[in-house]
Amino acid sequence: MIRLNALAIKSLLLLVPVVALFSGVGNAQQKSDADNVKATLDEFHAAQSTLDIRKMEELWAHDAYVMYIGPRDKAITVGWDAVKKKWDATLNFWTELKVTISDAPHLHINGGVAWADSIANVVGTPKNGPPVNGPTFESIVLEKRGDRWLIVSDSTSRMPQ
Repeated sequence: MIRLNALAIKSLLLLVPVVALFSGVGNAQQKSDADNVKATLDEFHAAQSTLDIRKMEELWAHDAYVMYIGPRDKAITVGWDAVKKKWDATLNFWTELKVTISDAPHLHINGGVAWADSIANVVGTPKNGPPVNGPTFESIVLEKRGDRWLIVSDSTSRMPQ
């Protein structure tokens, strides 16, 4: 009887690490909401830097209430069709562009909504005009759709010199 209990205990002790190992695999593979929001932001900056409107389209919600304000804008662009047109014009403004985050996004998530404020450094060459090299303030709002986070608002302004 004692031998059986000792054998059961040894078996359990061997089994616990194996169960813990395999139960952690799914958790380790699943990204947190914060990781997914940061990944969307990284993809957003990559889409800007590659001047690729198709990549940009994948990151935005295609709703009537999405909004965009660029650093040269004097008005708010509202609605996906207008925002897409604005991004197309913005990306076509540049011959080359590199957008990098210099101050990690200050991120807050509340349920299915997230907002991120950061400082982005913009280095680029417009098709007409002098090269640009300077920081901007960036505020982005995202909504969770299924397992994806999509941009619903982007407001970028030049940092005062």
